[in-house]
Amino acid sequence: MIRNMEWELLPSLPHESDFKQKGGHGMPRYEKAILLYNTNAGQGDINELLQQTLATLAPEVIELTLIQTQAPGEAKQRCKQLPEDIGLLIIVGGDGTVHECVNGLMAGNNQPTVAIVPAGTCNDLARSLQIPTVDDALTAIVNGTTVAIDIGQQNDSYFANFSGVGMIVEASKEIEAETKARFGKLGYIISAIRSIKEPKPFSYTITTAKGETSSGDAVMILAMNGQYIGTIGLFLKDISLSDGKLHLFIVKEAGFTLLKNMYSHAFTDENWLNDAEGIEALELDQFTLTCRQTLDVDSDGEINEQTPVSYTLHQQALTFITTGQQEKD
Repeated sequence: MIRNMEWELLPSLPHESDFKQKGGHGMPRYEKAILLYNTNAGQGDINELLQQTLATLAPEVIELTLIQTQAPGEAKQRCKQLPEDIGLLIIVGGDGTVHECVNGLMAGNNQPTVAIVPAGTCNDLARSLQIPTVDDALTAIVNGTTVAIDIGQQNDSYFANFSGVGMIVEASKEIEAETKARFGKLGYIISAIRSIKEPKPFSYTITTAKGETSSGDAVMILAMNGQYIGTIGLFLKDISLSDGKLHLFIVKEAGFTLLKNMYSHAFTDENWLNDAEGIEALELDQFTLTCRQTLDVDSDGEINEQTPVSYTLHQQALTFITTGQQEKD
């Protein structure tokens, strides 16, 4: 059964498991699922994408509800209020929609298995989950392999992929809608190149949960949980979504040499961070970042906080569909 509605509390069913084997065909069958989609995500035809998605998933879901989000913050609110008997949340959208859903789920009472059907510009979290395309994602949902991933918290909000200050914020601000529509996923990289021309150094202090401090000047600080930024897998060797660590990168070098290190070496040398001049790497699960001046904070492509910011990692907090190739420590 497929329902398309603004919102409706579904009638309750007995609580058993999120996944049930049905029909002897060996594939998971979901009792109740919600498909949440953003009509403004990415560049493709959302109707065509929905048709493809529903054609694949309808035989696998007994009761499937479709919800269209239109306003900023709506996806977060929908996910915060998920009925308790929903066992699967399917997100059709990009990094921004996923970010809203993660924040809603972490604040809500029901945290079902989450499936991403990548429909955005970069789809960085989907890439870390090894489902970079729609076909990959749909196949993974049918197969039903899951992984519990860590979720970062910055002050009162959450992120699944990254949080950062400095150059990454300037890159996000420069991504105009026209540039994003014309260049697609390359828009993020083009914007990053622009921001590197005149990086703005800032003074920072990092304080760990044990009271240890580290201070200095930087042009960018990244707290990474995922592996990709702007479609580029910078940290494939160094980071897992489930390793119980926030990987902190303090970038003290700027200019095009930095760009070469971060965007070129990642393709040719998996050990590029070992020799990356001007980049300090730390592994923490809780810390506070303060800066001499107030700086905007970008989390998963959304600018919604300012320094000072306190970080906490929630280990294996949400369960996502993956291909089964996710590395685990």
